[in-house]
Amino acid sequence: MNDTNQPPKAVRINSWGFETDTSGGRRRIPLFGVFLILFGVLLAAGQLFKVAQLGASALFLALGIVLLLVWVRDHSDAALYIGLVVTALALGDLLTGAGVVKGSGWGALFLGVGLLAIAPIRARTGRSWGWPVVLGGLLCLWGGGDVATSYTSVDGGRLVGPALLVLLGIWILSRNQRWRV
Repeated sequence: MNDTNQPPKAVRINSWGFETDTSGGRRRIPLFGVFLILFGVLLAAGQLFKVAQLGASALFLALGIVLLLVWVRDHSDAALYIGLVVTALALGDLLTGAGVVKGSGWGALFLGVGLLAIAPIRARTGRSWGWPVVLGGLLCLWGGGDVATSYTSVDGGRLVGPALLVLLGIWILSRNQRWRV
């Protein structure tokens, strides 16, 4: 009971979705459906026209940045991870489509760098560095190998295997408590 001795008011949910609130007996327009239609048209145009593809990449980049700003405000892990993935992949597509960078692998490289940046954020809140460092390092190696292949005559993909062996060896040595430099 509250201070006025009235029973609490009940909340009722009529439907889930984004809808406009119109009064009277008129039908409401489901805004989520309108969003999906516009989003589908934008994706289809991106497949047909290069300018529309750049616009779609810029839209996703903006969406990813908004999600990262939501993380700054709310400290939501979901906003951080989804914002990171969307921003990294959209930035790679946007820079490649605009001709700023060439070749493939930029999305994986940016995603790996982003995951490596998440590791200290997780450590600050008392969680382990574990999976973001491992996955981020692997993505950096994979994407970096593709990027290196685009800019040099060396096939960077052939160097990923040996680099993984070296990293595995370093990890095994660092886990051994008796061996210290």
